[in-house]
Parts: sequence; C-alpha cells; structure tokens
Amino acid sequence: MTVTVDPLSQQIFNRTGEAPQATRQNSNDTTHSIAESERPRTARSPGPPPRTDTGSTRQIKSKEKGVSFLSRIIGKKKEHHELARDDASIAESRPEGHDAEIFSPITNDAEFNPAQPQAPDYIRIRTRHTKRKQFDTLFLAQELNTGVSEKPPPTVRRKSSIPEPPTVWAAEFSKDGKYLATAGHDKVIRVWAVLTTPEERQAEIRRNSGSSLESMPHPLSLTAQVFKSKPIKEYKGHSATILDLSWSKNNFLLSSSMDKTVRLWHVSRNECLCTFKHSDFVPSVSFHPKDDRFFLAGSLDCKIRMWSIPEKHVTYWHQTPEMVTAVSFTPDGKTVVAGSSNGLLTFYETEGLRYQTQIRAKSAHGRHSNGSKITGIQAFQHPLNSASGDIKLLVTTNDSRLRLYNFRDKSVEMKFKGCENNSSQLRGSISDDQKYICCGSEDSRAYIWPLDFEDHEDPTRRPLEHFQAHNSVVTCVRFAPTKSRYLLSKSCDPIYDLCNPSLPATREQRSPSQSSSRPPTDIGDATSAPLHRQSSTPTTPSLSKATHPGGNIIITCSVTGAIKVFRQDCAYRHRARLTRTCTSLSSRPNSIKTKSSNRSLRSGRDSTSTQAPSDRILSWRQ
Repeated sequence: MTVTVDPLSQQIFNRTGEAPQATRQNSNDTTHSIAESERPRTARSPGPPPRTDTGSTRQIKSKEKGVSFLSRIIGKKKEHHELARDDASIAESRPEGHDAEIFSPITNDAEFNPAQPQAPDYIRIRTRHTKRKQFDTLFLAQELNTGVSEKPPPTVRRKSSIPEPPTVWAAEFSKDGKYLATAGHDKVIRVWAVLTTPEERQAEIRRNSGSSLESMPHPLSLTAQVFKSKPIKEYKGHSATILDLSWSKNNFLLSSSMDKTVRLWHVSRNECLCTFKHSDFVPSVSFHPKDDRFFLAGSLDCKIRMWSIPEKHVTYWHQTPEMVTAVSFTPDGKTVVAGSSNGLLTFYETEGLRYQTQIRAKSAHGRHSNGSKITGIQAFQHPLNSASGDIKLLVTTNDSRLRLYNFRDKSVEMKFKGCENNSSQLRGSISDDQKYICCGSEDSRAYIWPLDFEDHEDPTRRPLEHFQAHNSVVTCVRFAPTKSRYLLSKSCDPIYDLCNPSLPATREQRSPSQSSSRPPTDIGDATSAPLHRQSSTPTTPSLSKATHPGGNIIITCSVTGAIKVFRQDCAYRHRARLTRTCTSLSSRPNSIKTKSSNRSLRSGRDSTSTQAPSDRILSWRQ
C-alpha cells in the first residue's frame, strides 16, 4: 500500500536513512480504492447501501438461541432479539462518515412543525471491545470550505503535473472556545469563528441559500452548522508547511513551520506581530500556560528554546541528544517535556531548562522496541479542577500507540491502540472534560477512547469507537471545548434548543423579522423583545444544561485539506418523544371530542394567553 508521508517525517527519514512503514490493513474495516472514492457523489437511494461488514450480522445470528416456553409467554426475549436485528440493520444502512450528507435543511412557514423536528442522518459507528456506542448519534453538521475537494492523493505523483494536496497538519481551539485555527501545507492559517448569536446563524442561512432578506422574509433554519462559513482571518507569511499551532489564554496564536520560523498572531490584527527565527525546522511550539509572554519551541537541530516575546530573544535553551519533534509544558508551567524522533521523553525545569530525567516511549517487543518518533505530547491535570490531582501526559508515537503517563513516577498507566500511525505527524488529544481521547489515523478513520472505563477489567482490550471520516489519512481529530458548546447554544442551535430549549419553538419566535425589524439596540429591551433576551450570566443549573455534555462536537481534518464538523445528537430522545406524542394525538378520532373538552381547551388557551411571557416559557418547557 502506498504510504502518504508528511514532509516533516520525510525529512527525518532522509536524515536517519530510515524508510516509512506501510499501513497494515484491518480485515474488519471497510477500505476504499482510489477509483471508488473518486467517483462523483450522488444522492443516496432510498434503499440501504451494499453491505460491507458481514461479520456483524453473522455474530448476531450465532448468538440467537431457542426461546423457552415461559419466555414465549412473556415475550421479552423475542422482543430483545428483534430489537437487536433491527439495530444491526439500521447500522448497516447508515452511510460512512466520508459519504454522509450535511444536515442542513431549510424549511418555510408552511412546512414548519415544531412538534416533529427533522432528525439528522446518523453515520456508521464501529466499536471494538465494547457493545456500547456512546457516539451512535453522530452526524455530519458542516464542511469548512478551504477551496479543496474531498479526494485522496493519487497513488503516483508527478511533481510537474500534479500539485501537492493542501494538507491540514494542525488544528487547535482557542482557550475561550470562540475560534478554531487550522493550518498546513498551503502555508495559510485560517481562523474560524463559532456561531454565538441568532443573528449570525440567520446571516449564514441567507448567505448559504443565496437569498436576500426580501426574498426570505421568514426563514426557519434547521441547519446545525457550528462555524461561520468563511474564516474570519487568513494569515499569510510562512514560506513552507506549517506544522503546529498554539493558543494563549489571551487569544495570541503561535505557528511553527518548516521555513525555520515561529510567527506570532492575534485575532484582532491582520498582520504578523513578530517572527522568531531558528536554525532548523520547528515541528512543535507551546505557549507557557501561566505567562503568555513566553513560549517553548522544539527544533530538528536538537535544541529546545524558551523565547521571551517582549524581548524577542531566547531566554533559555538546551541541547537535546536527539531531534525534537514535540514539546509541552505541564499545567502548572513548572516543567518542560520534550519528545524526540526516537521516542525519548526528556524532562526539564522551566526555570533555566535544567535537566531532570528522561524515559523512552517504546514497545516491549517487536520492531518498535527501540522507540518510535514522538508526534505529540499533551499534559493535563487529572481529575479535572482538582488541586490535589496528578499530572498526566498523553504521548502519541509512530508505533500506532497513545500512552498515558503518570508524571509523578513516569509510569505508563494506559495504552490506547487501534489507530494507524506509522509514519505521519499525527497527534492525539483529550477532550477538555477529560472524558475522551481521540486521534486521527492513516486508515482514514477517527478513533475515540473513553478515558474512564472502570467497568472494563482487561487493560489490553481498551474499548474504542471509530468511524471513517474521510477518503484519505485523517491528520487531526479534535473535540470542541465546553465553552464552544455553550457559545453555540446561544445561537438558536436546533439541536441544543431541542434538548434544552431556552425559548418556545414557535413560528413567531423563530422568525428573524422580530429582530430585523428593530434596531440592534432594542433587542435586549424587556418590553419590546422579551423573547430575545438572554442572560449573560446563567445560573448553575442552566449553565450545566447549556454546555450539553452529550452533544459533543468533533472536528476532523484530512491529508487532502478537507475539514469536517461532526456532531453528537443530544436531542434524539426528546425528538423521539415529541414525535410519539404528535403521532398519538393525530391518531385520536374526532368523535372523542366533546363540548366540555372543547370548552376546557378554549379556556386553557385563554388562560395561557394571559400569562406573562416567562410563565408561558416555563409551562412549555415542563
């Protein structure tokens, strides 16, 4: 199989004389040839697609047993098997993530029915070592347009005729959750903004539909997009592939590149603020977590450097025994961790970069027993928001492993297997709520592991879920932080509003004419627009609901430059309940209506209409 090697790994292979290793094929996973994946995408037919995983149904059938006489009377066991077969058939009929259609219908007033909201088409999720699917309601919500199409790189590449794909090698969310920065082979840093207001969402509807305000007086959107369609910033200045990005707590952004520089940016400015030159490629960069006047840079010249941004020079530097491919600070900022091209993890005091100790990330046996290139390091405090918690290190290596180290004794606590990462600069990451670990893969899939799995006894069989996100190597997988979900919930998002409604989902309240007919200064007025008022400081219960822990947002990037936004449908139970209620009411015959019931219905409507707006909202939510 042809291996797509990132430019940094290719440089290391050239210097060390090694050769990239082919990605092994997994017989249980679906693989797609280039000819098949390059076929034009058409609308899905009503019938289920051809089956590609024959093992699932066979396993279900093999587990079916005869039903006892008592069970036939009760009917529970038969119902269980029927549900299992139904679930299997539903899973097989789902599209793969790379072939999914974006959930973005726009309805008009006549079609709007708040009692029966449309459900998205979920993608196919596969599991290993577990039967439970936590991401079974994942769907494609958006594709960020970078000017590329979702096609895999050609098997044979002629430099004179076929250009290099605009691969995305780095994707990072800002600390406040407002922005997503992406960068890679095209040398451009794009900053995408999360939708935060209903006006921004309606503006996106009109822009995407190509209609003006006059032609769409009452658009009602069910689009579940997360970001604005166009980046708010496009930074240009690097002359070679961008390898890494790092945000500070004040929304400064660092970018490191193969042009041997690190550049500093800020979302409020259009130009580069400062350039920090190095003597070799800079694979990794990291802001100091407590003081963003300093940052750490690791270079292939076997040096780590602590830079002072105000003084624009190196404060400390240290020579390492091997080429540096990843760097990170501990959450308290007191320790620096550097990873090398041969699996060496070295620890230094931040003050003076004084050497502490070192360990090697390697397999116990096999071809990786001498250590593999470290592609990513992420340090975090666990448990979350615990002053007495331990510091953990998530280390990604080119032996297709993610290892969780205890910083205190440098021991390996967990290993996460399943993804393919033999020769690419792929970095695993942990969600900010510390529930999941995710990573891209060379087999075109995104992998997700739960961090807490007390119910699983065998440490060698970690449960995981994965889905085919692209037609090519998945270079980045990131969970949107909790703050991003909270900001999105304030934009009249159809998914979040359904599971935690802040306003009654009626046609009048959803209509943008209420806000567009008044100046922006009147939107917050309690008398003129009580339904649009939103509290900037919600109470603790409402804040916990607004963060939507079951509505995760997953960003995936590919070697072709495609960026996809997948979302977890946290409203599927509420939607199903509304649908059942609506179906039950519509099936009732008119003959059961009596004069007394009609009088009570009219009196109920009259009493509801005399209630204050806030009372109507509370009664609707109950």
